[in-house]
Amino acid sequence: MWTPDPLEEQERLERLHRYLVLDTPPEVEFDRITRFVKHLLGVPVVIINLVAARRAWLKSSVGTNIHEVDRASICCGEAIKQDGVFVVEDLLATPRFQNDPLVKFEGARSYAGAPLKTPDGFNIGVLAVYDRHPRAFTPLEQSFLQDLAAIVIDELELRLMTLQWTKAKDQSEFQARHDALTGLPNRLMLLDRTGQALLQAERHGTPVGMLVLDLDGFKTINDSLGHSVGDEFLKVVGARLREALRPQDTVARFGGDEFVILLPELHDALDAGRVAERLQEALAQPFELNGLVLEMRCSVGISLYPNDGHEAEALLLAADTAMYQAKAAGKHQYRFYAEAMTRAAQDKLHLRGQLSQAVAKGEFEVHYQPQVELTTGRLIGLEALVRWRQADGRLIPPGAFIPLAEETGLIIPLGTWVLREACAQAVRWQAEGYPELGVSVNVSVRQWEEPAFMPLVQQILLDTGLSPSHLILEITESVLLSDPQDARMQAEGLASLGVRVALDDYGTGYSNLSQLQSLRIGQLKLDRSFVQPLPGGPREQALVQSALTLGQALDARVVAEGIETEEQLLMLHALGCPVGQGYFLGRPVPAAEFEVQHLQR
Repeated sequence: MWTPDPLEEQERLERLHRYLVLDTPPEVEFDRITRFVKHLLGVPVVIINLVAARRAWLKSSVGTNIHEVDRASICCGEAIKQDGVFVVEDLLATPRFQNDPLVKFEGARSYAGAPLKTPDGFNIGVLAVYDRHPRAFTPLEQSFLQDLAAIVIDELELRLMTLQWTKAKDQSEFQARHDALTGLPNRLMLLDRTGQALLQAERHGTPVGMLVLDLDGFKTINDSLGHSVGDEFLKVVGARLREALRPQDTVARFGGDEFVILLPELHDALDAGRVAERLQEALAQPFELNGLVLEMRCSVGISLYPNDGHEAEALLLAADTAMYQAKAAGKHQYRFYAEAMTRAAQDKLHLRGQLSQAVAKGEFEVHYQPQVELTTGRLIGLEALVRWRQADGRLIPPGAFIPLAEETGLIIPLGTWVLREACAQAVRWQAEGYPELGVSVNVSVRQWEEPAFMPLVQQILLDTGLSPSHLILEITESVLLSDPQDARMQAEGLASLGVRVALDDYGTGYSNLSQLQSLRIGQLKLDRSFVQPLPGGPREQALVQSALTLGQALDARVVAEGIETEEQLLMLHALGCPVGQGYFLGRPVPAAEFEVQHLQR
C-alpha cells in the first residue's frame, strides 16, 4: 500500500480543509459540470471526488448513489498522486483496483481522472469518469477533463473568497462597533444607541441616564500582576457589569479601565443613583482570577437627560466630569453632575491646549532640588524637576500638567528637553568646580517604552559631555514591574552605558522582590510616606530600616524623600540612611537660585 510523505500529506490536507466542503451535502454548483462531462464523453458515471486522509467524498456525481468511499480502494487515491490525467484502460486487468466500489457494484471497466490542483500546486481531489467497458481515453478527452478540473478549483476558490470576504466584513463591522478586548460596545455604538434613546425619551418625556465608571486602583493590578492579568480582569469586570444591568441598558468600554453605561427609560433621577450603587456593590464582591482573589472598588459619575445635556457627547462629558468629582471625594463614591464640574472640565481642556503650545514654544523651566549626604551635610547631587511658569509669574503645579502631557504624548518631547537641559546644566556646574555633582531626572512610562529611549540617552550624554556615571534616571515601580522582561533588558542596557537607574517612590507600589533582585538598580528613593511619620515609634522606624537593608542587599544607594523637619533628618541619620532630600534641606528652585543657595556658600 502506498504511504504518502507525512509533511506533504499534512500540507495537502490543510489546503483541502480550508475550502470547508467536507462532511457537507454534494455541491449543487458542480452538478452542471458532471452532467456536461457525461454527455460529452458518453460515460455512465462522472464524479467530483475530494480525497481526505482516509475517506473520499463525492461532492457531485451522476450514474451512482455512492457518496463516501475508502481512500485506499479507489482509483482516485492513485490519481491525486499524478500531475496529469490518470487512465486505467481495463480495471479488471488491474488487481489493486478490484475493491473500488464502482468496479464491484457499478460494473466499471475503465477509468480516467484529472487531479483537482489548487493554485499552490496541491492535489485535493479528482474529476473522474468511469465506463462500463475497456476504453483508452484520447488526449483530447484527457485535456477536456483537465480543463474542467481547473474550473472545479476555480469554483472552490470563488466560494472560499466569498466566505473569507463575508467573514472579514462581519468581523470588520463588529470590530468597528465593539471593544477589541472585552467585546463590549465601543464609543461608536454607545453614541449611536444614546442618540436613539434620546429620540425615544423626547417623545415619551422620560429621563435618560449616562454613567461613567472608573475602577479605583486598577493600575495596581496592572503594575503588580502584569498586563495579561489586568486584561483578563477587565473582561470579568465587563461581564459582571452586564449581569447587574437591565437587558435594555448598554455597558460600553472606551479603553483603559473606564466603562460607560447608558440607562434609557428611567422613571426618575434617583433610579440612576440606585443603579450606580448596584454596580458598586457588584464590583465590591471579590474576584477569583487565575487562582488569585482580587478586590476592586469604582467611582461613578452620573449625568441625566434633559437636565445635563440634550446630546450624547454633552451627557458623556457631564458624566465624565462627575466621575472625577467622585474620585476627588475619596473614591468608591458616585456623584451627579453639577455646573461647577463643567467649569472644571472646560479648564482642563483649556489647559491641554495651552500645554501643547507651551511645549512647542519652550515655555518650561527646570528647577533643581539638592540631595545631601546625611553624615556630612555635603551636597552630592540634585534632582531636576520641570516647572511651567505662566506669563503672570505663577507656577502651574506638575500634578496639573504632567498627567495631561502623558495623555497627549507631549511627555516625550517635554521629557527629552528636560533630560538634555539637566545634563547640560550639570556639566556647567561641574566645570565651575563641582566635579562630583550628579543629576537625577524623572522618566515617564511613555519615555521608557519608546524603542529609541536608550539611544536618545546615549546621544544626549554625547552632545552635552556629561559622564554617564553622573546621570541617574528615576523610574517608578509601575514602569519597571509592568513588563519585567523589558525592564530588565532596559536597565541592563542603561547600566552598560554607565547610567544608574533609580526606583522612585519606593514602597508605594507592589514590588515583586524577586523581580527587583534581577534588575540593575543603582538607587532606591524611599517615598515620603515612610519619612513623614518619623521619628515615630518602633514600627515606623522598622519600615525605614527594612528599606535600607533592601537597598544594601541590592547594592543600591537609598535616598529618603520628603524630609521636612530636623527630627526626621536626625532619625534617618540614626537609622543609617545615606542620602536625604526634602524641603528641610532645600526646595526646588531655578538654576541661578540653586547656585546662590547651595553652590556659593
